[in-house]
Amino acid sequence: MSANFKKRRVEELIKEKLSTLLLKGLKDPRLDVFITVLDVTLSGDGRSARVTVSVIGSPQERKAALKGLESARGYIQMRIGKGMRIKYIPHLIFLLDEGTEERVRFVHWMSEMERRDNE
Repeated sequence: MSANFKKRRVEELIKEKLSTLLLKGLKDPRLDVFITVLDVTLSGDGRSARVTVSVIGSPQERKAALKGLESARGYIQMRIGKGMRIKYIPHLIFLLDEGTEERVRFVHWMSEMERRDNE
């Protein structure tokens, strides 16, 4: 099995486990918004992973959700690490994707323009 395949497999597993954990809910009220895990990128040595998330909400809700994820990092890493057969549980670094909100607004705008054209 190639190292690249293993890395992608671990990235997908982290993404899946984190998504499930967010779906089931964490007790932090800052995480009671719509959060989507967009991407997980594992470092070369496997000791850290950049997790890109999208948060639908106001700018304050997005910042609060990111702080909530950072606050719950230890618990999240522990839960993700259960059942994974890897040497190190990666340190998760959460990044906020700012473009998703803009894409959602653009799609709504396009839908509105199409609706107006059909009237």
